[in-house]
Amino acid sequence: MRIQVINPLGVDNHNHTTLDVVAPAVSLDTELSVRSLAGTGVPPTAFLPSANVFMNQLLTTIVEAERDGYDAAVIACCSDPGLEDAKDLVSIPVTAPMEAAVATGRGFGRLGVIAPRIQSGEGENLPQTANWVRRLVHRYGGAYAFAGVVSADSGHPPKEEVEGYIVRGDDEGLGAAVRREMTASVAGPAGEAAETAWRELEADVLFFACTLWGGLLDPVRERVPIPVLDPLVTSVQYAELLARAGRKN
Repeated sequence: MRIQVINPLGVDNHNHTTLDVVAPAVSLDTELSVRSLAGTGVPPTAFLPSANVFMNQLLTTIVEAERDGYDAAVIACCSDPGLEDAKDLVSIPVTAPMEAAVATGRGFGRLGVIAPRIQSGEGENLPQTANWVRRLVHRYGGAYAFAGVVSADSGHPPKEEVEGYIVRGDDEGLGAAVRREMTASVAGPAGEAAETAWRELEADVLFFACTLWGGLLDPVRERVPIPVLDPLVTSVQYAELLARAGRKN
């Protein structure tokens, strides 16, 4: 079993971290590969760039994954960019975090979603409301078991710091700066949002709707007595399930 995880960014700043998070969560006979869109013409940014500068490259990469013998592909962004188009282009299963969360959340009951609210940096186009979450939940048929969404502020590394990392080609430094902000969010606003979703929305399961929160959610699990779905782990495990179910031997 071979699964390719694609970070739709023009830098490699999250690839190693992504692999560290998801590798322990799949079967021993599943081979994982994580790549970004670096080198394809997508501009380097700390967070997701505008869709118009990466969509063609993302879809091409998914076609290449099938050609290279992968059994499934994961688009590692919780807005699920290009997912419907990708499904039409290849015969292998393709999934993304929100689709996987809705499918997985049904098994627990009412799904509550924590959505990040991050000010966009240069070349980025981050949503400032959580309406994209509501839209995707309805698209995937999860409205009947949707407890609701709570937004949580998350920081963005300073512009000068981001530019310095990009100019130096320091992907590791850029990735660490971003995870520093996401870790602080988990300890503060995102953790508080999780408690709100559990107590006030009466959610039975929580999903953190940003892959950059992947691997950082243990503090939340200590705050709430319900399952907390990791965005990276959930999507890769769902991809593995689909790939195994679709095998002919």
